[in-house]
Amino acid sequence: MIKLENITKVFPSKNGNVTAVNNVNLHVKKGEIHGVIGYSGAGKSTLIRLVNLLEKPTSGSVSINGTELTTLSPEKLRQTRQKVGMIFQHFNLLKTATVYDNIATPLKLLGYDKQEVKKRVEKYLKIVDLSDKQNSYPSQLSGGQKQRVAIARALSQEPEILLSDEATSALDPETTNSILDLLLKINEELGITILLITHEMNVIQKICDYVYVLENGEIIEQSSAIELFTNPRKHTTKKFLDTISQRKLSVSLISQLKLNGTVTRLTFIGENTGQPLLSQVSQKFGVEPNILTANIMELKNDIVGNLVIHLVGEQEQIHASLEFLNNQGVTTEEVEGE
Repeated sequence: MIKLENITKVFPSKNGNVTAVNNVNLHVKKGEIHGVIGYSGAGKSTLIRLVNLLEKPTSGSVSINGTELTTLSPEKLRQTRQKVGMIFQHFNLLKTATVYDNIATPLKLLGYDKQEVKKRVEKYLKIVDLSDKQNSYPSQLSGGQKQRVAIARALSQEPEILLSDEATSALDPETTNSILDLLLKINEELGITILLITHEMNVIQKICDYVYVLENGEIIEQSSAIELFTNPRKHTTKKFLDTISQRKLSVSLISQLKLNGTVTRLTFIGENTGQPLLSQVSQKFGVEPNILTANIMELKNDIVGNLVIHLVGEQEQIHASLEFLNNQGVTTEEVEGE
C-alpha cells in the first residue's frame, strides 16, 4: 500500500545541508495502522509529508499501490493524492466557513455536483458524530470537535490511505482517546490504511499494528507493536516506554537491592498476565518475590503486563525460578541502573 525505499531528504541552509530524513525504508500493508514515533526534531513531519510528495525526496522511491509517485506528471500526482487523506495537529479549518462548508469546499473544487457534495458531507459528519454541528463555525467547537471536522473533510474524498500528522498532540487525554477510538473505527469499518506520526507512546499503544522509532532522521528500531512493548532494544524506545509504564528505578535502589538478591523485569503477554506465576515460583523454589513496580497495558490486539521484582533466595533457586518463568512464556530481563 505505502512503500518508502531508501528515502532521504536534505534541506540546504546557510550553515550547510541538513539531513531531515536519512535512508528510511517503510512498508505499510493495506488495512493496517502503522505509527512513527520520535522526539521533536527527529524528522517525523518531513517523513510523513514525503508520503504524498508534499515534500519531494532528495533521493529514494515513494510508492502507493505500486505506483511510483516521483515519476508522475503533476496531473497524475494530483489524482493519486485524492486517495491519500491527511489530518493535522492544528486542524487547518476555514474560520469563516461553517462545518458543512469546511467539508464541502474541497469537494466543490474537485468538481462534484451539489447532490454528491451534500451526500458525502452528511455521510461523514455522521461517521464522526457531528451531524448536529454542520451549521456551526470552528470558533463554536471544542478542539476534539474541530479535529473530527478535519477527519470528516479528509474522509469526504474517500481515500484509501489516511495520514495523521500529530493529530492528537493538541488535545487533552480524554479527547485524545475519543479521536483514537474514531481512527480505529475508520480503520475497521471503512478499511482505510493509516500511517501516523506522534511523540505520544499512548497513541502507539492504543491503535498501532506496527511501529517505527525515528531518531535524527533515521529509523533506529521497528517491529510489531507487541514486540516493541515486550522487547524494546534501543535506549530511546525504552525512554518512550517509561512515559506510560513504571519501568524506571533509581541506580542506588537497584544497587542496594542486588546486595541480597536479583532485580528482574518480567513481561507477561496475553493470558499470562492473569496467571499466579509469582505464587508458584515462591512455592516451587522457595524464593521470595517482592514486587517493586507493576502495570498492565492494553494494546490494540493484546495485553502486556510488566513487573519489576526483587527475588531473594539462594542464587541457584533464583536461576531455576527465572528458567521456570521463561518456560511459561514470560520474558525476563535483569534490571541494571536505568
